[in-house]
Amino acid sequence: RHADTRPGAWDPHARLKDQEMDNLRAEVMYPGVGLFLSAAPDAEYQRECFRVYNDWLSEFCAAAPDRFLGVGLLPMRGPIEWAVEEAERVAAKGLRSVSIPSEVADRPYRLAEYDPLWAAVQDLDLPLSMHVGTDEPFYMKADRMGVGKAFVDTKICALERAMADIIWGAVPQRYPKLRFVLAEGGIGWIASVLGSMDHWWADHRNWMEPRVDEAPSFYFRRQFWATFEDDRAGVLTRELIGVDRLMWGSDYPHTEGTFPYSQEQVMKDFLGVPEEEVYKMVVGNAASLYGLSV
Repeated sequence: RHADTRPGAWDPHARLKDQEMDNLRAEVMYPGVGLFLSAAPDAEYQRECFRVYNDWLSEFCAAAPDRFLGVGLLPMRGPIEWAVEEAERVAAKGLRSVSIPSEVADRPYRLAEYDPLWAAVQDLDLPLSMHVGTDEPFYMKADRMGVGKAFVDTKICALERAMADIIWGAVPQRYPKLRFVLAEGGIGWIASVLGSMDHWWADHRNWMEPRVDEAPSFYFRRQFWATFEDDRAGVLTRELIGVDRLMWGSDYPHTEGTFPYSQEQVMKDFLGVPEEEVYKMVVGNAASLYGLSV
């Protein structure tokens, strides 16, 4: 229950103690139940909620800015200018990344109306993430399709659709320095989906609009990163994806995360993997992406 949540969810000093317990140097911080606000139907209400959350998060991260890397939420229900303004505002506050929903109803990311946002985030040099649970709230999906199917759709399919929408929409092609993070969706599906997309591109690229000049996997390896907690299958397909694009995470403090047994989970998932590759996936890739010294 919410009342049983660890104090580190809202107390930065308690969170630092939990980091030490779990042998973590730093973490990229996403919201918990606040993710569901991405589906708030009232655009102005959502905008104000996100502004308050981002202000709170910047204060939280100020307690240990090299260990708490905050991800600001961008309001995507209203005019795109609102999202641009909030991205610029949270960057000035020191947050290290920004996040948009994996899907916005009736407004796919391939639309040209998003171009001012892509350009602004590229200029700000902030990673742009899409987190699971930010399309249709999980509890609404569960009522509609059942808990098990809702889990698969939320944790895997939603980010498959997001990646496909962005790559087929030629967004990475037009903004080659824009960096995308697929957060908490696992990685075991990526090699298969990219392989299918490449096959389709090879056969059909000459009639598809917008035109995508390179195979989809090219843009993934250049501009996408993906995070996972417990995904042995994904680790075993790492050479097909690109080891430099994979980042392990603990999902603290959620119950499906690995806290406080992260070391044990890493040892299990990375069994037989060369040490230098393990280091990239648990430390090096994230440190490089978010500008940390290690």
